Amino acid sequence: MIERLLEAYATLMSRAPGAAFRKARALYLNKYSLPQADEQTPLKLFVCDEQLTETVEPIDGGDPQERLVTLRSTPGALALVHWQQTDPAPDDLVRHYFRQSWGLDPEPLILKAWPEPWFRNGGHQIRITSPTGLFIQQQSLLRLSEQNVNFS
Repeated sequence: MIERLLEAYATLMSRAPGAAFRKARALYLNKYSLPQADEQTPLKLFVCDEQLTETVEPIDGGDPQERLVTLRSTPGALALVHWQQTDPAPDDLVRHYFRQSWGLDPEPLILKAWPEPWFRNGGHQIRITSPTGLFIQQQSLLRLSEQNVNFS
């Protein structure tokens, strides 16, 4: 059900600054919407309140100097922005947008009008609870090094 949304989220996050660069990453998420097939629509979907979790674990049966690092990113919410418009988008346009752009049934979605416009007056926004299963996970190998540092 959320395949298109998941694919767009993975594409967006593949270009995002690294998690260590929190301010740059937050700016990126405020500036760039989830990529969508119809770029002419007055609606854009953005990631809000990204939740990052990182785990570092030894590798069973592996080199004791190596660790598996897993970074999981989940949007806390999504913002549907009526691009550069101060008024909310008509309900029928919102329903059509979710069906056509994302293949989502809009009826079960919990939509909440937001009092502030999107980033830098980008337009009226409605917040949506992130659908279950919308996350990406990246893994990398960390090699620990033994360094003798002399501070004298």
